[in-house]
Amino acid sequence: MIVSFDVDGVLVEVSQTYHRALAETVGKLIDRPVSEKEILNLKAALKLNNDWDATVAGLVFYQSGFALNDFISLALPGPPDYRKFYQLARGLNVNLPDYSEVKLIFENIYHCYQPGENLRINADLLAEIRKIARIMAVITGRTGEDLNLTFKQHGLHRYFDYFITEDDLPSVDGRKPAAYPLRRLLNFTGYSPPVCHVGDTEADRLMVKNYEREENKNVIFILFEHQFNQQVEADFRVNKAEELLSVLKQIARAAG
Repeated sequence: MIVSFDVDGVLVEVSQTYHRALAETVGKLIDRPVSEKEILNLKAALKLNNDWDATVAGLVFYQSGFALNDFISLALPGPPDYRKFYQLARGLNVNLPDYSEVKLIFENIYHCYQPGENLRINADLLAEIRKIARIMAVITGRTGEDLNLTFKQHGLHRYFDYFITEDDLPSVDGRKPAAYPLRRLLNFTGYSPPVCHVGDTEADRLMVKNYEREENKNVIFILFEHQFNQQVEADFRVNKAEELLSVLKQIARAAG
């Protein structure tokens, strides 16, 4: 069995780190506080996997004058990354900082909160999953630096064989929901079913579906549930680590 994991919202609880950094970065750049729940709903509705891109989307939304649902309808078409929001901003006469500045401010705020990051799947459960998984991997939108900070803090590196991060992508076009991260992993490991990906976003699901369509190979998608992803379809749904272990054991038994 090959099992790949998203990090934020799956392996790691990010409500007090990345979620706070997203709302605070937007608020800092428009010089007024914004609703964390609203910006996270915007991110989910626009199917954005990257918090830098979600920050840019938030900056356009809060300066556009549109109601939330109207803005989502306007901004949803097109590739799910920052480029379309800069184009949209030009059409709406909204001024945006450079993407590099957005990234820098976001990362500085996130790093203030990062030491308080906790796990959704603890080390004991990962050790149990390791017993039934031939290969365990990470596919994340984090940079390698951000991943290593949290993994070193919690001693997680030893449970995983492969790490696919933002730094491994050839361009933003390779980000989830593109099949590229999953294809890169399975090119390293070889495709040997059952293959499972555990994620928490529509971008995770679409990465799996795009890989299946392009490669004609089956990957099981397991959704780790939280309040912002109830609408995401999945082969299996879990809301705690013990349920994930049970589902993976069930898949392993069915595979013989």
